[in-house]
Amino acid sequence: MEPPVMGVVEGVAHEGARSRLFYKHGKVSGSKIDFLIDSGASHNFLGSRFLDASVKSSCDECMVELAGGQRMKVHGPIVLAVDLGFWIGNVEFYIGPIRMDAILGWKWLKMVNPKIDWQKGLMETRPEGKEICTLENVEEVVPELDGKNQSVAASEHELTHMPMQRDCETCVVAKIKRRPARRLEKDVSALSFNDEVGIDLVEPGRNVKSVDGSKFILTHIDRATGWVTLAGLRAKTHTAVADAWKSVQAGRGWPKVLRTDDGNEFKGDVGRLVREHLIKHEVGIPYRPNSHAEQERFHHTLNQGIRANLVQAGLGKRWFMHAAQHFAFMTNRLHVGRKSGKTPFELRHGEKWSPRNLSLPFGCKVVYKDDQPDNKYAPRGKVGILVGVGEHPMAILVLPRDDWTSETPKVIRTQDFKAFTHEFPLKGIEREVVSLSQQEELPEVDEPSAVEAVQDLDRRIDALRAREAELEKEIEALKVRVVDEERAAGTGGPVTIPQLNLTTLLKTGAALASEQGRAAMEKEVKSMLKFGVWDESPLTLEEARRQPGARFVRTHFIFGLKFAEMPEEFRKVKCRLVAGGNRIWGSDGAATNDIFDYETPAGLSAIRMIIAVAAILGLQIVSFDISSAYLHADLSGPPTFAYLPREICDSKDTVVRLRKALYGLPRSGSDFSQDARRRLQKFQWKLVHGEKNVYVRRNAASSSVALLALYVDDGLLACREEERPGIIEELKQEFLIEKAPELLTEGGSLRFLGTSISLKNGSVSLANQEYQDVVIREFEQDIRRVLRAVKSPSEKLDGEEVLNYQVIWKTLKVREHVGRLMWLARTVRPDIAYAVGMIARYVDKWNVAAERLLVRVVQYLKTPREALEYHVLGNLKEGIRGVNILGYTDADFAGCPESRVSTSGRATYLVAGDYKYLVDWSSRKQRFVSSSTSESELAALEETVQLSLFPALSFLRSIRDGEFSVILMCDNQAVMRAIEMGYSPKLHHMAITRATDLAWLHQVCEKQKLVKLAFGFEYKTLESSMMKDCSRSVMISDLRNVCHCRFVWPCAKVKGRPKLLDSFLTRPPGHFPDTWPAVVASCGTNQNLWWKFVLLEKFVLPSLLERARTKGIKGRRGKLVPRNFQVKVEEEVRANRIKRELVSWIEAVVGRLGLDLRERHASVLCERISVWSVFKKAAGV
Repeated sequence: MEPPVMGVVEGVAHEGARSRLFYKHGKVSGSKIDFLIDSGASHNFLGSRFLDASVKSSCDECMVELAGGQRMKVHGPIVLAVDLGFWIGNVEFYIGPIRMDAILGWKWLKMVNPKIDWQKGLMETRPEGKEICTLENVEEVVPELDGKNQSVAASEHELTHMPMQRDCETCVVAKIKRRPARRLEKDVSALSFNDEVGIDLVEPGRNVKSVDGSKFILTHIDRATGWVTLAGLRAKTHTAVADAWKSVQAGRGWPKVLRTDDGNEFKGDVGRLVREHLIKHEVGIPYRPNSHAEQERFHHTLNQGIRANLVQAGLGKRWFMHAAQHFAFMTNRLHVGRKSGKTPFELRHGEKWSPRNLSLPFGCKVVYKDDQPDNKYAPRGKVGILVGVGEHPMAILVLPRDDWTSETPKVIRTQDFKAFTHEFPLKGIEREVVSLSQQEELPEVDEPSAVEAVQDLDRRIDALRAREAELEKEIEALKVRVVDEERAAGTGGPVTIPQLNLTTLLKTGAALASEQGRAAMEKEVKSMLKFGVWDESPLTLEEARRQPGARFVRTHFIFGLKFAEMPEEFRKVKCRLVAGGNRIWGSDGAATNDIFDYETPAGLSAIRMIIAVAAILGLQIVSFDISSAYLHADLSGPPTFAYLPREICDSKDTVVRLRKALYGLPRSGSDFSQDARRRLQKFQWKLVHGEKNVYVRRNAASSSVALLALYVDDGLLACREEERPGIIEELKQEFLIEKAPELLTEGGSLRFLGTSISLKNGSVSLANQEYQDVVIREFEQDIRRVLRAVKSPSEKLDGEEVLNYQVIWKTLKVREHVGRLMWLARTVRPDIAYAVGMIARYVDKWNVAAERLLVRVVQYLKTPREALEYHVLGNLKEGIRGVNILGYTDADFAGCPESRVSTSGRATYLVAGDYKYLVDWSSRKQRFVSSSTSESELAALEETVQLSLFPALSFLRSIRDGEFSVILMCDNQAVMRAIEMGYSPKLHHMAITRATDLAWLHQVCEKQKLVKLAFGFEYKTLESSMMKDCSRSVMISDLRNVCHCRFVWPCAKVKGRPKLLDSFLTRPPGHFPDTWPAVVASCGTNQNLWWKFVLLEKFVLPSLLERARTKGIKGRRGKLVPRNFQVKVEEEVRANRIKRELVSWIEAVVGRLGLDLRERHASVLCERISVWSVFKKAAGV
């Protein structure tokens, strides 16, 4: 059977009187304890420390109902002796798990009938004869709660929780403190409002950030009235403080006196404002809080009020700014000053505040009107909690129920609401009390006191901080391990999974819905705040428009999935805050055009020049990454204000001024380049002539040279080994380089701009095989078909197919695939440049011919290829002076079947010793239609000189002063004669139609001797493949252009017996075709087979063709056919004679090359190619 309920305790009114509390020291049975005199308690109670076995066995159990409606089990009654000093006697107690040592309730008050002054804390016995208990200052009566009418106005204490009341659980939990010490106060009142003000900062704590982004609170106190104004800051800087102070003073004017402490945040811009407006600045004495006592005391009160509001509302620490603003609003209107006896509102406005409907406690339940219901029958009201109030106009801030647990909550401002001042929904959720049936089943435990609760909380906090420190150590150890692994990867260590750093775009909504996306966004915002990209204090739109030349731009987040080609566990979500630079408008709303010096990143040809020079001079190659590169530079030009995304700032009427070069702004790249130039010039880096972000540093003492290229945030360095540590340290002084730089060593590799740069067997190679595999795989997935490999990258476009738009794969992602192929063609695959260029012409008018050519190029990519290689010399006697420039140029006259426009092709090499280094190539459509082959060849030649040869010459002259040999190979003698004369009547019109000046070429080539023209059809190699298709139906006259690989890819000089030649000689005879056209067609552009046919094409074929001309062989139907062919009579004699001549000729050539080739090898070579079978197949015998 349930024990009977015995009265109430702790704060519920007894017989209509409001509960009052009073503390008194005394003794119970000789033990010193603190008594709580509670007029609201019906009986007397002792804490569980007095409950022992004898009491449990001798006393009965009963239930006591608490003020909150809960029930508590107690034992009693028990009579004990009580000594209060002014009164001694026996008192009947009930013992239970209460928070206080002892409570003397209404039963004791009625028996003793003391005289109590609750405010002054005085208690004494009354004269004899008084029978009625009358308590001074307890005449206030509250209406009886009948359960039907629960709408009661909130008390002033619930609004501000001032002064602290020990019967208020919120006050006890939020404001418990040490015993106060004696304090001396000084009158520092001012004459009138806004004459003297004091400002200071309150820091909520480490890693505490409000939902509006604030990390600090600026407190502004008027000394005359005590009026408090608060403002949130995102950084503790003098700029942010100055902007916040200006916003507070708006509408008031500037004060006469400003009081602050000696912090650096009150200097700089704050000092400038003080001087400009002739304000007296009184600075407190460092480490002497009493010189700034009033402000510091208010901080103590403010922190108590914030804690009380947060505890009452059940909200977390990230709502501290809203709680602070609510506390300041209510304090200005309700808190009565001890000296003046008036509130700050009365002192400022001369009248009492009329609360109207704004006397609302923080965190109370609010039902507000929904202006956009889902349908006509949806409820018009929504439930939320109050997080702020405003008076002009009268409105409140509401946190809707849907956003109570949101990471990015949205606060509603409304005037249409109904408040329930005694209901705190979130407090009920966080402090949910178990039901009576559940409580009865729980074991009996003592309820801890408030002090014990706070001590337990402190212990938990200390434990969490210790755990946080351990986690930080683990993270640092993990970073070190990752850096070591990256360094091992850069120095030849094992790499299990190739990383292409392939990034794909993600939708913003989908990214923000994931935890990784939100974490990436927070990291990006922290980086922005770290670099001070914008001012911490936002401005209203009207304030920003007053700035001369103000410009406005919107910002948004872009999310990407990094390492998209890798498995799921390796992928990483990246976030970047960018500006919408495509539309920037002024104060009048009209679009603006920004004028600034245009800058470009380092070009791909310049980067290859650096790698080639490093290979020639034996320099070390290092790549590094600059974190948040653009944010290093200040934003120049007129003031630019940005609308931040709603994930950062929900207000549509506020903007922030940009201070750094934010991504997306047109001038950000220029600002970063100029800023980087200023930083690098401190260490004697100079720009390479003709380049914007390529630098050279020459050391005259050691005759050394260092090269540096910046491609936005990616950097490439080439220098001597002994200079590398010093240069890296200099770069780290000026730029934020968080990731360890990668060093290219023997057997290792590194990645730069997605290209793999590796060093193996004395050669630096450039390849992008992993990215190429991704291109092939995704293309096959798009067309849902596995392609076979082919030997040639292109084929002749058919004019009828070009006009046929009925393609097979209508859903093909043409732009995506063509863009990837163009990147391959620009970086490491010059052999597909012509074909990809032809495809790109038809992206906007896709047709069957372009589709077939795209499929063929992807098929060709499946054929194995050798990488672009640069042989490492390192011991060139002449150094960079021994390097020359060799260029090739050619044109495909009227190669486009649709427009009859020609195509220009060019290739540029650095030549050092016996090796050639390909550094630049291009295949591009000419702008005008040519009327002749000479016209198209001349246009291609001029383009090669201007865009390829001269930039390479400028690069070499920036490294070392002097003259360098520049040779340009051309196969059109008419063009060469025209340049030699400086005039041609047939090409004179080009000065008008193309602005091509023969006189300029004559000046460059003949007078200044900057470029030497050389004729050579047989040397025409790479440029031919860039402007002509390399199909199987290639004629004998084009065999040289297809097979001449020596000038396409530089090959290392072979010492001793060539292994490829041995493998060629040991293959079975039937492995190779019998005819030369078939040999060439099967070879195609496969570099693995090209080397095997170098000797055949270079030496055997010219001899064969020469013998065919002398013996009367002529062409018929594209085949070689002998004249007066007599098979039966001359077959054996002719075959044996040709074989003997070829053997002796090959031996002589191989001997001049220094190769070890015996007679049997030459004989076997002739046997394998079956020279005589060429004639038999050609003749159809």
